[in-house]
Amino acid sequence: MTTRIGSRFAVSRIASVAMAETRLAARAAPDVLRHLAPIVAWATAAIGLGAIVGFAAVALPPLGAFGIVAVVAVILLWVMPEAPLVYPVLIRKTFFVMLVVNLCVPYYYMAQFGDLPWISVRRIVAFALIMPFLLAVASSSEVRRRIASRLLASPLILICAVGYLVMAIVSIPESLLPGDSLSALVDALLQWYVPLVAMIYVVRDEKDIVLVLKVICFCALLNSALGVVEFYFKHRFLVDVFPKSMLASLAESNPMLQTLVDGTASYRNGIFRATSTFLVPLSFGEFEIIVIPIALFFAMHRQGLFERCLGWTVAISGIVGILVSGSRGGYVGFLVSTAAFVAIWSIRKALNHRTSLAPALVGTMGAISSVIVFALILFWPRAHNMVLGGGAEQASTEGRWVQWRAAWPLIESNPITGHGFVTGGFDIGSSIDSYVISLLVETGIPGLVFFTGIVCLPIWYGVRAYLTDLSESGALGGSLACSFIAFTLYRLVLSQRENHFLIYCLLGIVVVLNYGYQMKRAKEPRSLRAQRRTYSRPGERGLETA
Repeated sequence: MTTRIGSRFAVSRIASVAMAETRLAARAAPDVLRHLAPIVAWATAAIGLGAIVGFAAVALPPLGAFGIVAVVAVILLWVMPEAPLVYPVLIRKTFFVMLVVNLCVPYYYMAQFGDLPWISVRRIVAFALIMPFLLAVASSSEVRRRIASRLLASPLILICAVGYLVMAIVSIPESLLPGDSLSALVDALLQWYVPLVAMIYVVRDEKDIVLVLKVICFCALLNSALGVVEFYFKHRFLVDVFPKSMLASLAESNPMLQTLVDGTASYRNGIFRATSTFLVPLSFGEFEIIVIPIALFFAMHRQGLFERCLGWTVAISGIVGILVSGSRGGYVGFLVSTAAFVAIWSIRKALNHRTSLAPALVGTMGAISSVIVFALILFWPRAHNMVLGGGAEQASTEGRWVQWRAAWPLIESNPITGHGFVTGGFDIGSSIDSYVISLLVETGIPGLVFFTGIVCLPIWYGVRAYLTDLSESGALGGSLACSFIAFTLYRLVLSQRENHFLIYCLLGIVVVLNYGYQMKRAKEPRSLRAQRRTYSRPGERGLETA
């Protein structure tokens, strides 16, 4: 008997099958969307990139146009899927190359490719670091976690660094020169913030920090030597590498370079002032006072003979560099930061060796020496003129008060967002000789507050670590704190940003040290923390490897 099979489904069965398939498709939709979302995001961003590039190329200067494209490129990288594209060795090598180039190669050394605008050698090297570093950050969640964990260990520094960047961005719509402000913002991202984050990623432990500081010391020796040779021959020989036609072309677009060419800022009171690899002698002096406390760390806290000799050599050459730069602020910054170093060193030594008379003796001698030095500055005419200045310098001091009076109406008119990043001199119609004035005019009161946190928080963290952590990592923090003391003091009378790269690199080291300090404190039992102050010796405990 043959069985007949129906060729049609009932309508009810068709409806139930359709509903079941719909439910299965709905359940699978999130997984499909999750896999398609990066592709869709990438395609959408790529489509919008063409329109943005066209607008930027027409409406913005070259560096500003690059900044817009770079932001979109970062977005494209951010939506990349997880992939093994991390090249730590390449990033590490390019970072050290960038560090040396930014500290030793003058900013006005440029190259030109075809019909493109002149581009600084420093920016070329920065691009070489940015590409592998961004790939590493975009393609590796481990890299992102490492950077984030260290930044979150210093939340106040993170807030101030991001806050200052945000204030620089929101000030651009109020700028009278928005193209210049945007170009300066891109330059700040490349020269300040990328090195900051790269330093946090590259530095792994205390040995890496010491290596970075050694590189900075060797660069300081080179800069000091170039400054002494320049002072001896009374000639800017670093500018002579350019052909005269090329130099004239560069000077037309860079008024600061013109002062190097014509020698208008070479002399004060008949004394030649060296610039070394910097644009102005004052920045050269500022660089030296930042490096001298680092040199004192090697001289006072390292055990090897070579490192101690390196420290004392860099410290002495730094003093000579201040002398040939003719920087009044350099003298003041050196005296104050050195006095602070002697004071905290004496306290630390007293905590470490409670029965020793050396801390009290050194502290007393330091206090007496400080009194004698300040007395000489006040009453000896030659020392007074070198540090506080004579007639010409008094006119310069009066000029700063004139700048305050010119800037105050602008500050009152817009105290929140300011009048445009790096355009303060254009806004008041003259140069600015105080970074406080620059910050208030350009980024408003919030900008001043955030930048004050950037330079003052490392002082607090460093002094705290120096006095409570008697290991070598604590000594590192205290030395860097004195570098920030010198830089902060000089910011009152100097508006140039040539040493911001170095300060942001040191800020990255402070973040890593603070992370290690917190990890070490968290792992110690509470009963051992008091004992650590009594029994710990330099070198017994180092920075925890992250």
